[in-house]
Order: sequence, then structure tokens, then C-alpha cells
Amino acid sequence: MKEQTNEREVRRPGSSDKQVHVEHINAKGKVVSPKKQKKQKKQKKPWTFKRVFLRILLPIILVLAIIVGGLYIAFQMYKEHLLNQIEYIPRDTNPTFINEESSIVELSSYTTQTSNAIIEEEGIHNFLLIGIDSRSKNYTKDGTGALADVIMVMSVDDDAGTIKLVTIQRDCYAYIPGHSKPQKINAAMSYGGPDLLVAVVANHLRLDIEGYAYVNFYNMEKVIDAVGGIDIEVTKSEVNHVPGGLNENLAEQNRILGVAEDTYKVTGSGMLHLNGRQAVAYSRIREVGNGVYGRSERQVKVLNCLLQTYSDLGTMKKLSALEDILQMVATNISKDEIEDYAFDFLPKVRQMEIETMGIPIDGYARQGMFSDVRANEWSIRPDWNGMIPLVQDFLYGERTPFDKVDEIPKAPVHESEETQKNNSADEPNE
Repeated sequence: MKEQTNEREVRRPGSSDKQVHVEHINAKGKVVSPKKQKKQKKQKKPWTFKRVFLRILLPIILVLAIIVGGLYIAFQMYKEHLLNQIEYIPRDTNPTFINEESSIVELSSYTTQTSNAIIEEEGIHNFLLIGIDSRSKNYTKDGTGALADVIMVMSVDDDAGTIKLVTIQRDCYAYIPGHSKPQKINAAMSYGGPDLLVAVVANHLRLDIEGYAYVNFYNMEKVIDAVGGIDIEVTKSEVNHVPGGLNENLAEQNRILGVAEDTYKVTGSGMLHLNGRQAVAYSRIREVGNGVYGRSERQVKVLNCLLQTYSDLGTMKKLSALEDILQMVATNISKDEIEDYAFDFLPKVRQMEIETMGIPIDGYARQGMFSDVRANEWSIRPDWNGMIPLVQDFLYGERTPFDKVDEIPKAPVHESEETQKNNSADEPNE
């Protein structure tokens, strides 16, 4: 039962009329302090969805929104920082080059219209990857004046999520605009830089090439080191061959860098973990196995290992490696396109193993010492027209008619399937 209390006014001695003290007296006649009185509990309001949302859910949502928004802004800023590491080369709408009279001429004056449309398919984009040999004394920042040591067409299929590479031997003979006689295809780089090389490759393979990217071999060493090195199978012959084995190539690189020749010397064989300098020395081997073809195979092997190693890294290590890698790239591909491929396409690549095709294809070239164009020059004489349909099959899975490329002297000539059928139909029956 609730205790009953009465109140009475008490005037203390010396107090005024306004200073009246109110005492609370309980049923037993005892004075009770107001502070000790039990306060009547307020009736709690029921928990409705609105109260839960306003008092609990809304503050949590606001905090999460601030955190997510901050992370998004931070990521966008870091992504922009990464993209700014690349050297972007403005597209030259009418590039120039040096012709055989040593005159500077415009490439557009040597461009001719083809009768047949170049094969294209939505979602498939081709780019030229160029490796520059940093040992070249004429090396310049934009690549002009340097020979191309590695020439590859990289084909990206957005829909299939695949990457394909067509590697072209640098000693393949080709016709360079403004030069009447054919010569090694990598010379195009020294006459007109990446733009001229793109034009020559596109012309001889009848492909649409949308842009280029290049890196010199000194930077390739840093690219491989950025992912922590690569694991690759190396034979004893590749390691120790004289001349031009891995350790010999490594010693040459060390001399150029001014360090001891035996720095990073490889002492074993089999599956090895190679750092950047060792991997570059490995990719330069051409005296072991199948000559320049073997070297191309090693270069592709290194690229495949590099891509696989990068894909296996954790997110933070990937970003760190990407920052180092992008600093070593120069390209005329736009920043928006690079962003799409680096942050949208690469994470969705379904097959990390790159499919490859080597140019020249077996049976479609002759190689050796020839003197018909230049005295005692070793060169490869490709049948470009015979290989174009095979390249179309590899990249697009179909063949389309194309304008013939000028034939290279002493190159084999393969008849097209249509020509073979016509010739067969004309043969008399036995």
C-alpha cells in the first residue's frame, strides 16, 4: 500500500514571508525529506517501427553512409593517382617519319584505301605492345630512334574475357612506307616511332590496331620485381650456354649497370624463382633451342608467369605492384580506356593463361642469309598473305576477304583455299 503524506508550511526564525519551507509528513507523523520521496515512474511509450528507425537504424545508416562515401572518395582518389603514373602520349592525327631520302614526310601521304573492309568484331580490341632495348644509344623518350626488340599484337575480347597475343619476330621482312625495298620490321620504330610501327603491322596483318603501349627492357626488370619475381622452368643449357645463355646475358646487363658481373648469377636449373634482372636475361636467350622463335616463346612464357603471379597477389599487394608497373608504361591509349581495362576488365579475365600465336607461322617463311636486298643479311622472309587468314581465325574465329600485301622476295607463297579449289576444278580427270 502506497504511503500517504501530508504537507505543512513551516516559517523558520528570521525568514521572510516569501521564504516558506514545506515539510512532508507521513502517516506516522514523521517529517520526510522531499529528496527521499519515491518519484512516480513515467509510463514508457511503446516501441514502434518509427521510433526504432529514428533512434537506432537511422544513425547507423548515416554512419555507414559516411564511411562508405569516404571509402569511395578515397578509392577514386587513389585510382586517379594510379592512372596518373602512366605516361600518356597525345595521339598524333598525322604522324611523320623519315623516308629513304632522309626527308621528313607525313604518313598520310602514303596511306591507301583498301577495297575490302578490315575485319572487325564488336568487343574485340587490338593494341600493339612494343619492347624497347634500352641498350640502344638512340633511345628517346617517345621511342623514336630505337629498334623494337619485342613486337606483339595484344587482342582483348571484352565479351569472352580473354587475352590473345600475336608475337612478331623482329627480323621479319616487311615493306615500310617511304622505302622501296623491304627490310626488318623493327626498323619502322627507328624511322617513325610507335605510330609508324603500328601502321606497318596493321598493314601486313590487315588488322585494326587501336593504340600502342611500350616499355623498355630496363623497366621490364622493375615490372617483374614489382610482383616479387616469377617461377619459371629453366634448363641447364639455357642457364650456362656460351654464347648467349642466361648467365652471359645477365653479366652483360650487370656491366651496363656498373655492378659486378656475377650479381644474381644463377647456379641451378629446373623450376627457379627469378628476379626481374634474371627473368629479362632469360627472355633474351636466342642461341639455345629454336633461335629467335625460341626467344619469342620465352618472352611469352615470362609474360604468362608475370600475369599469373600478379593475379595471385592479395588486394593490397596488387595495388602496390600496379603502381610500380604503371610508372613504366608509355601509351597513346586514353586514360578512360586504361581505367576500363585495369580496373574493370582485368579482374574479370576468365582465363589468365594468354593464348599465343607466333609470326611467322611454321611453313609460312624462309629464313637465313640473303644478299638480294642487302649483302649477307640474316632475315626472315614471311608469306604475309598466307598467314592473314590464320591470324583472322585465331583472333576472330572467322575469315573475311582482304587486300593482298606486297610479296616479300624469296618468301614462300601459299595459295588461298579458294584458289586451290579453282585449280583443282580446272584439272582434267584421269
